[in-house]
Amino acid sequence: MKKKVVACLLAGTMAMSLTACGGGGVSSNSSSGKGDSKEASTADKEVGVEQTAEPQAPPEDAPVGGQFVVQIAPGSLSPDMMDGWSANATNTGFIRLMNGYGLTDITRERVKEWDPVVVKSHEETDNEDGSRTYTITINDNLKWNDGSKITAKDYVFHILLRSSKQFAECEGDATMGSTLVGFDTFREGKTKEFTGVRLLGEYEFSFTVAAENLPDYYILDSIGFEPAPMAAIAPEVEIKDDGNGCYLNDKFTTDLLRKTLLDPETGFRYKRPVVCGPYQLKKVDIGTETVEIEINKEYLGRYDGTTPHIEKIISKPVATETWRDEFEKGTVDFFKTSKGETIDSTLTKVEDGSIKANYGVVPQDSVLEFRFACDFGPSQFPEVRRAFAYIIDRDEINKQLTGGYANVVDCVATEAMEDYQATKDELEGELTHYTYDIDKAKQELIDGGWTLNESGGEFVEGTDKVRYKEVDGKLMPLVIEWAYQESEQNNLYNTVIPPEAEKIGMQIKGTKMDFAQVINHLNREGVDPTYHVFSVGVVLPELSAWWYFFDDAPERMGLWNYYRVSDPELKSITQEMRSVEPGDTDTFRKLFVEFEKEINKELPGVVMSTGTDYWFYNPKLKNFVPRAYDNWWYFVLDAYIEE
Repeated sequence: MKKKVVACLLAGTMAMSLTACGGGGVSSNSSSGKGDSKEASTADKEVGVEQTAEPQAPPEDAPVGGQFVVQIAPGSLSPDMMDGWSANATNTGFIRLMNGYGLTDITRERVKEWDPVVVKSHEETDNEDGSRTYTITINDNLKWNDGSKITAKDYVFHILLRSSKQFAECEGDATMGSTLVGFDTFREGKTKEFTGVRLLGEYEFSFTVAAENLPDYYILDSIGFEPAPMAAIAPEVEIKDDGNGCYLNDKFTTDLLRKTLLDPETGFRYKRPVVCGPYQLKKVDIGTETVEIEINKEYLGRYDGTTPHIEKIISKPVATETWRDEFEKGTVDFFKTSKGETIDSTLTKVEDGSIKANYGVVPQDSVLEFRFACDFGPSQFPEVRRAFAYIIDRDEINKQLTGGYANVVDCVATEAMEDYQATKDELEGELTHYTYDIDKAKQELIDGGWTLNESGGEFVEGTDKVRYKEVDGKLMPLVIEWAYQESEQNNLYNTVIPPEAEKIGMQIKGTKMDFAQVINHLNREGVDPTYHVFSVGVVLPELSAWWYFFDDAPERMGLWNYYRVSDPELKSITQEMRSVEPGDTDTFRKLFVEFEKEINKELPGVVMSTGTDYWFYNPKLKNFVPRAYDNWWYFVLDAYIEE
């Protein structure tokens, strides 16, 4: 069976396409395209007011120019300027703004669509073996920022690159083509061809999704491949296709990638000279933690033709506790906070005019959590993780830190998550609320076999300090190594939690380090497993691929499965979630409830809070609409500056 859709070439119009509801679907929504005549919001006309407008494209006469200064936490900027490694939230914004021309894009109405700026036509063929082939023709007017043409080879190359054993040998995430036919044998180097990927012409290619990966609830997210500049990353490498699938010639080697990607002075991972997104990298200096990006003049726009209007975006390292002070002085253009005291005092200053700002109120799409390493040491045991949760009065700590602007949840969910909001009442009666209870914490440890002392005798409260358990014939001490970054909440945790741990025979040893070190130990890049738990904030994407986050395949561990948890029930439930037909929201949410119940039991992380952010921003920013999931790097794509 074949289905064909031709996308209109005109920016600002959307072709009719296959219709479905819910995650991963395609709709015929008309976009808020460039030049739409929506009235400007009150926040674009006045100062000191809340931005309540829906996101929309900038007006046709919006000026181009100015700069936007982004504050970043000192020590949080990593060298990575390219996807493929585990970039932190600081880097993500800059990376996203240099990425571009994915086959699909998410509209302002939060629907995933084929991108007509990129895709001239797409054809779907359901094959007899249950697989599905997508044949794509891209438009012939796409360019890299150096003026060279983007062709089908660049899309095919990106899939092959990010699915290759050579890329994996560069410590990269080589799972891009994991849903496609032939991935496993290609990834392992057993076949030179990637049988599910074909190069059909200068602007035409195809890929085949394997039957076992269909249906896919988020299919349009799964296949939204972006191009990579083959000529720059792999000079002299050629893509071959003899009819059995695409492959790269013998010049494609790990040594080549180490030179073009990983060279500290010129490597794409760090310098990224060739891009196709709305912005290009002008300067990066890790020593001063300065990133500067500027408009890419070759960029044709997002799905509706919207191009950026803010000329430059610059980072500025600012200690978290002084973000508001720097904003008030005008050295940065926004700050966000979920702390009640800061929100209330800033709103007072905004209302009396002593701070010139507008603001947006946004449900958080992130959580603060203790993230366990579930593959070694005491933290590999769920009883230990649950005991850890029972020694923390999360409700009281949250009240102290946020003044009531955030909530405690007992699953992996945020206030912005529609699936959670829709099932919240049902989950409330099903989940264990982990609150301070020393007796329950002790019982978890007893049930888990932590009943011995350092000599192998029975643990005696009041006499022995640390519990032990026999593991693989050896005594394992109940010592939790904790890595954390300097922050108000971590300082509070360090004051109140370790003394409670002592009461149950657990020792928590905290090590303070800068954020880059935390990330390095999380990813285990060049270091052995050392820390059992990390204090981190984590964004839960709008289209959360839970089936990757809890897949225990070796190539997923760390880069996707960041808890490093191997739980058959979690894996089974999430794979079932993935296989829900796009648009079948009811079935997906039933499974979502089962998933969250299992998370609540296994507890690979202890969520400390999620709540509401207040984004305060410079009123020179017009059409700047804070909202969940997009963050500043998408807000700026619709924004412009009027001084």
